Amino acid sequence: MTDYPYDAKRRIEALISSLRTLIARDPEQEVQGIALPVLDAAIGSIKAALPDDPVVAAVADLISADLIGSGEPVRAADMLVVAEQLDAAIGPEPPGGFA
Repeated sequence: MTDYPYDAKRRIEALISSLRTLIARDPEQEVQGIALPVLDAAIGSIKAALPDDPVVAAVADLISADLIGSGEPVRAADMLVVAEQLDAAIGPEPPGGFA
């Protein structure tokens, strides 16, 4: 299966791992600073890989400049829910898949 989004899968799995680490330290932890544009880029790679998926479309502008400018906190726990749903949209790697 050559169209499987291996890069997006690796990124979302790494994001989930990072978010779980943050939440384990502090359940109310916020994602902030330089992590926000990186988070947005990781989500962007999934949007590019699965543009027609309804879950992916729902997060189209999740980390927008307006959101960052508003000072609205981005909780790691909320982002974990989003990341896990994006991971589910990608699905498991195919058996014998090649990255």
